[in-house]
Amino acid sequence: MVVLLPLNLELLLRLAALGALAERREELYGFLSLLSLLLVLLTRWSPGLRPYRRALGLAASLYGLYHGLLAVQHVLQGDASNLLFLSPYTQAGIWAGVAALLGLLPLTLTSFGWAQRRMGRGWKRLHRAGPWLTLLSALHTAWSGVHFGLSPLSWASVPLLLLSLALFLLRKRRAVSLVTRSS
Repeated sequence: MVVLLPLNLELLLRLAALGALAERREELYGFLSLLSLLLVLLTRWSPGLRPYRRALGLAASLYGLYHGLLAVQHVLQGDASNLLFLSPYTQAGIWAGVAALLGLLPLTLTSFGWAQRRMGRGWKRLHRAGPWLTLLSALHTAWSGVHFGLSPLSWASVPLLLLSLALFLLRKRRAVSLVTRSS
C-alpha cells in the first residue's frame, strides 16, 4: 500500500495538467517526505497515528528517494556533476538532504518485524536516529528547498523547520526526563 501512494500521486500529477505543480513535483515529493517524517515524530503523542508509524516511515523514505531522483533529473539535468556549478551554500544544503536520505535507507530496510527480532537492541539504537534525520531533512528543506527562489513553498519551509525543531526538542526533553527519573 505504501509503495502505491507515490505512484498514484505521480499518475495524478501527470494526468491532471496542474501546470506549475506538475513541473515542480520533485519539491512536492520532498515536502511529502518531510511531512511523513514529522508525522512519525508526532506518533509519540498521537495514539491515532501509532498504527501508521511504519507506513509513514516507509512513505517518507519512498517520497524522499523519488524526490532525489526527480531533483537530479530536473534540477541537475540528469548529471550529478552539475552540482559543482551551484554555489557552495546550495551544495551544502543539497548534501544535507543526501545525508538525510542515506540515513533513512537503513531505517527503511530494518523497519520490519524480522529485522527487529534479528537486531535486538541494536534495532532500537539505529531507529533513534529518526528524529535527527527529520531535523536534517527539515534543514535541507529550509536551506536549499524550492530551488533557490521565493515562492509559497519556500516560505512554508521555515514553519516546517521550526516544527521539526520543536518536535525534536520535545522528544529529547522527554528522553532526558525519563533518564533522570530512573536514576
